[in-house]
Amino acid sequence: MVQNVIIRVMRVLFPQHARVRLVVLCLVLTAPGGLCAATVELPLSLRTRILQNALQESLTPGPDRKAVLYEKDSHNFFRIADPLLSIRDGEPRFRCDIAAGAGFPSLKVLPSAIHWNGSIEMNLFFYVDDQWQLRYRIIDSTIYDKDGNQPLLSSFVWKLARRFLYPLLEDFSFDLSPPRGEILELLRNSVSPEDMEELEAALSTIRVGTLRADDDGIVVPLLLTVADQPTPPAVLPPQEPLSLEEIQHVQNLFEPLDAFLVFVVKSAGADFSDPQLRDQLFDLLITSRYRLLAILAGENPVAGDDPLRNLFVEAWGQLREIIESSEDQDALVQEQLLRYMTFVNAGDALLALDAAAPQLGMHITTDGLRRLARMLQPEYKEDPLRFDWEVDPALRNLLNFLPAPQPDSSLMTLGSRLLDLLVPAAHAAAIPGVAPAEAGRRLDGWIPSDAELDEYRTLVALLLEQAARDRTGSEELEPRYAEIYRHLVPATALIESCWRQFTRSNGQVVCVRSQSGSLGMMQINQHVWRGFYDIERLKRDVTYNITAGTEILMRYFKDNGIKVAGAGGRPEYAARAAYCAYNAGPRAARRFLNPKATSREKMVDDRLWEYYRGIAGGGAVDLRTCSVGAPPEIISPPPGPPSGPPAVQPDKPLFRRSADHS
Repeated sequence: MVQNVIIRVMRVLFPQHARVRLVVLCLVLTAPGGLCAATVELPLSLRTRILQNALQESLTPGPDRKAVLYEKDSHNFFRIADPLLSIRDGEPRFRCDIAAGAGFPSLKVLPSAIHWNGSIEMNLFFYVDDQWQLRYRIIDSTIYDKDGNQPLLSSFVWKLARRFLYPLLEDFSFDLSPPRGEILELLRNSVSPEDMEELEAALSTIRVGTLRADDDGIVVPLLLTVADQPTPPAVLPPQEPLSLEEIQHVQNLFEPLDAFLVFVVKSAGADFSDPQLRDQLFDLLITSRYRLLAILAGENPVAGDDPLRNLFVEAWGQLREIIESSEDQDALVQEQLLRYMTFVNAGDALLALDAAAPQLGMHITTDGLRRLARMLQPEYKEDPLRFDWEVDPALRNLLNFLPAPQPDSSLMTLGSRLLDLLVPAAHAAAIPGVAPAEAGRRLDGWIPSDAELDEYRTLVALLLEQAARDRTGSEELEPRYAEIYRHLVPATALIESCWRQFTRSNGQVVCVRSQSGSLGMMQINQHVWRGFYDIERLKRDVTYNITAGTEILMRYFKDNGIKVAGAGGRPEYAARAAYCAYNAGPRAARRFLNPKATSREKMVDDRLWEYYRGIAGGGAVDLRTCSVGAPPEIISPPPGPPSGPPAVQPDKPLFRRSADHS
């Protein structure tokens, strides 16, 4: 049974962070029958930078990092400067500069004095006392002169160091009570009332194991003893698609987790200025949301009664890696470093205990997420898990999205009418005098009949063309990539919705919507892009929907598409990679090159490529069959991954399934 616990622990945490170690031991208790218990280690990691800052502030609180420890007169003194805590070869060390002086009466009337400058280095032993204070004990020390050599004359320096510096170091302590308390409270907030008694019994056994040091800092193992009970049999995931009620249930479960991730992304994004880190935070947030869509679409079966646990585990592993690996940590003040230290350790402890002792019934609860979020911003007055569908300008700005477009007035001004007539957009000659703004207004609420499809198609083509040109005009793209993107936009709209924004339901005109919440012509998913776009405008405003879709597509085109194209040496791969990301998230960008992709994924990717080649070759879009007519010259596909099965017929539900992931 203990082996099962070890395996669960390693699978959950060990691949995510090399420093995390969990030890589970079988202890024979004196109770009748010799019960077996497990000792679970929750590692509390203290980065060297945090300990260094605390020690500096204690010994040399001034901005110049100097301190006078003793000064009798100008000849008798002991001063230190620039204290440094480091870890070398798994051992903590301390060093600082020293200036010392000793005066004594000479044979003459005038006094004589010795002034000495150099440094001292000490080997330390860390331990935690019974008040949860991390302390240092000096094992040995070495004195060096200003040239880095061990001086012959240093006895008076030794005496001054032992008298004035040693006691300061050995009296110094770092309080572990706050992070320990936060960890315990998070665990209490993550268990059901019926399991609270068993959890409290485990928490009452908390103690400190043997401390260890690595290149990053000191690890303080918090040990708990839990009863080793049989692991319940695994619950097989359901194979049938989720019902509407089940979809709503999963969505409701996801809301607190998504709000938590948004709060953490905004908090970390505000504290860390590194653009690469912000890109990683964007990837974290969007990827977690695409994972939810895979559940809603029935592609990732829901296991057990906690379907979002795996989403949290995966998101947490990525989040802690982003925070821990950030070089921006050097720019944070001590208070911020302590917050992130507590935040990371508490989350690790929750997952460690959940993995090692499933019988305790640990869950990713709303109260637990709220407690974890407040560790980053204890002074935050509102609910950090507040969930709504409003546009979040701070989130957009943080993750480098342009300001959201403002809604057009329902009534055109005389000036705008004249402007539309005098400055028509490119290719607007197909419908004389119609500019994109007017085309958008004419398309709003329009469900075209067969007789109206040609006019409808022309208006949509005008909007898509202008939106693509506007987007490439605001970006610095090579001409070849700008052309690829302009062909990709109408191809994406065709595979997502067959260029439709509206449909009819129960006699009412409604927005085209997938089962998982993808909306309108570009099928912008309301869950993935919550906070980035106005959900109601995505439903009713075709121009806004297209604008949002082209913005998302351009981001994937630049961040993923061009990179894949450059690596493969084929510019046209930019279109395929960008759409794969648009369809299933940034981590799916290379899906079209994967021979192990599912048959459905291959069908979607091949169909997009078919549409793209047709449009790029001058083929006409046929909205009656949702296809592209043969271009004047057939373009041979470039060498690439093996083709998927034959494309499905246009009346098959391929487009709806594709839209589920946008």
